[in-house]
Amino acid sequence: MDLRNIQTFIRVAELGSFTKAANEMNYVQSTVTMQMQQLEKELGVPLFDRIGKKVSLTSPGREFLSYANEIMNIMHKASTL
Repeated sequence: MDLRNIQTFIRVAELGSFTKAANEMNYVQSTVTMQMQQLEKELGVPLFDRIGKKVSLTSPGREFLSYANEIMNIMHKASTL
């Protein structure tokens, strides 16, 4: 599981938009889409309901968001040793 994909997932979840996350992270929107597709394939569940340009978390997406935040917190703590 790629940490960049997890970081992107968190931003998409917070902003509710692949496009807004891409702009904020200096990615093109297709990169964000590809990253989220990779993550969904790895996990075997849809993380987002896609309705037009708006996205919302599915039930598995909400569950994974808590894990994603925990992973990023652990990585931050480890990097400050």
